[in-house]
Amino acid sequence: MLYEKFSKWYGSHYKILMIIPLITFLLCSSIFINNKSKNGEFFSKDIDLSGGTLFNIYVSNIPSGAREQIESAGLNFREIKSFDSSEIIAVIVEAGPSYSEEEVKEIVEFVFPGIEYDVRNVGPSMGESFMSSAQKAIIFAFIMMGIVLAFIFKQPIVALTVILSGFLNVFEAAAVMTLFGVKLAPHTIGALLMLMGWGVDSEVLFDTKILREKGGDPKKRALEAMKTAMTMSFAVFASLSALYFVSTSTMIKDIALVLLLGAFFDIINTWFQSLSMVLWFMEAKQ
Repeated sequence: MLYEKFSKWYGSHYKILMIIPLITFLLCSSIFINNKSKNGEFFSKDIDLSGGTLFNIYVSNIPSGAREQIESAGLNFREIKSFDSSEIIAVIVEAGPSYSEEEVKEIVEFVFPGIEYDVRNVGPSMGESFMSSAQKAIIFAFIMMGIVLAFIFKQPIVALTVILSGFLNVFEAAAVMTLFGVKLAPHTIGALLMLMGWGVDSEVLFDTKILREKGGDPKKRALEAMKTAMTMSFAVFASLSALYFVSTSTMIKDIALVLLLGAFFDIINTWFQSLSMVLWFMEAKQ
């Protein structure tokens, strides 16, 4: 009964629902604009991308006020914990390219006197090369996804919706992750790249139902596909939520958070934007 009511309501309002992805896109764009005006860049980059100096400090007990002293000097402070016991095994202090190694060393030795540490320097050219390669990979992947699906379904609208949905998933997840303090880093870029193909399964599901199957109302066939896809999405939410809350690794938490954001935005972009566009196309064609 509830499904029938929703089907009827969605069939009558699917065009109006396209405003939801538009509003979401504008809100996420405003996040990037705000980041740019405040920090001078759209993303806060990890040391692997921006370059700088990283100190691994092997300590099990953090001195009182150590975090405050490190962060007040403009440096980043991270704790590394053991997976099985959640005990602190090291502290990482990161400094951007504007700090010299000697400056950071003085601060570290003052806050952690007599503690053993390792130093790693990262050049900004390596980060620039990585970013350039990632951008090329994203563009190439979008083009290939669109071409393959357009060839399979013989409809240009499929290529358009897949590329648009994939772009919005990545764009919006990248914007909101900055609100959680997650930096752009090789592992978060990898998670964002995964989001490009995230919506392809749902897209293929409803495109097959609408464009390949004959007979009946296309809206009804699309909503049947929605039931399957939403079940998949809720299963993904459950597994990623468990990964985020159980894991003690900052890197894994960052990846899980980016994927959770992408899964959320994929629901909006797939069912309120892509599906609506395909149904609109079918309605005009008929």
